[in-house]
Amino acid sequence: MIGKKGTYGYIKRGRKILGALTFVLLAAVLALYFGAQWYFKTNKNIFTIIAALSCIGVGKCAVDFIMFMRAGYCSKSAEESIALHIGRLKGAYDLYMTSLNKNFAISHAVCASRTVCALTEDSECDVKAGEMHIRTMLENDGYKGYTVKIFRNLDKYTERLDELNRTIDGKENKTIQDVMNLLKSISL
Repeated sequence: MIGKKGTYGYIKRGRKILGALTFVLLAAVLALYFGAQWYFKTNKNIFTIIAALSCIGVGKCAVDFIMFMRAGYCSKSAEESIALHIGRLKGAYDLYMTSLNKNFAISHAVCASRTVCALTEDSECDVKAGEMHIRTMLENDGYKGYTVKIFRNLDKYTERLDELNRTIDGKENKTIQDVMNLLKSISL
């Protein structure tokens, strides 16, 4: 519906689609409720029950919309710069990770040579806590010994992408894809 998680623009598309969907669903529930009340002149009808139960789905959609509104995303300039340096690396854009205490807006992330590197453009992102969160999630899923680094500076991040491109080999492709899938699965 929103698009493929990890692609550039995922958060922006999610905001638009979930905003419209929330509005349409809420309007439909209100129309059903007030239309049935107007027609039957009472709340005691099956359509009132259907409208009340439909609020559960509308509520979930509204919560998803709010989360997408809070989520940070990759800027166009960062995406253009990353595209020049990504090379053969597997990467993912617009990863908004949540933990018990903090949220981490990751603009882009890659995995290669037992290293996960990420870029955040969010000035309020707690980089150390984000690195620890990703490392913990990797270890919980059986990926031990990975180095995790979140960069704030785009130039340093693209330098690291170039370094990783020089060290990449084709032997660990399955593991890299599994790690990238894990990063996507723990993101919004």
